[in-house]
Amino acid sequence: MTDTTVPEFDTVEDILEQANAAPYHAILEVWDAILKPAREERTKKVTPQWANRIVTAYTGIQFADMVEFRDRYFDKILQLHQILLDEIATDDECLNVEKAEEDVEKNSLRYLNLLINWQKAFLQWELDWDCTDPTAAVELGAISEVHRMFFNEDGIIALLDQIKFEFTDDDRDLLAAELNELREAQED
Repeated sequence: MTDTTVPEFDTVEDILEQANAAPYHAILEVWDAILKPAREERTKKVTPQWANRIVTAYTGIQFADMVEFRDRYFDKILQLHQILLDEIATDDECLNVEKAEEDVEKNSLRYLNLLINWQKAFLQWELDWDCTDPTAAVELGAISEVHRMFFNEDGIIALLDQIKFEFTDDDRDLLAAELNELREAQED
């Protein structure tokens, strides 16, 4: 005799109700959850699919470079994760928000600081890049891939749209000034 019972699935309304009842998590906390696995992922074997995508996307990177690429890629993510952790550590209460409006109100300055400090890290990597280095292609590919992860329209920065975070003209001017200061310091 066979069991002919059909499993019951939640309706769309049930799923939405459950989602609405779920506790809110600050974007800072979500970013931490996204970036935290990088330490463990860094030691995993490079998959054929990932290697093929990277080798196809970046001139000068060969399959034999993929372990070096993996290490540089995850080192960069870990560096950006540490910047996040340092920012979270500035306020024990920054994760204790209950809704998006409270998150943007309480943490906007932190989000701005993170955007600036993450952009400064990217700029420093670019300033340190040397086209004559034998691993120049690997380094540039790692920088590019991490930049995509963070700043593409579907990157982790896009989560700020969920709380209606606004990056103002004054914020852009501040970012430009910080990046120019870093560039000038590098030239000295």
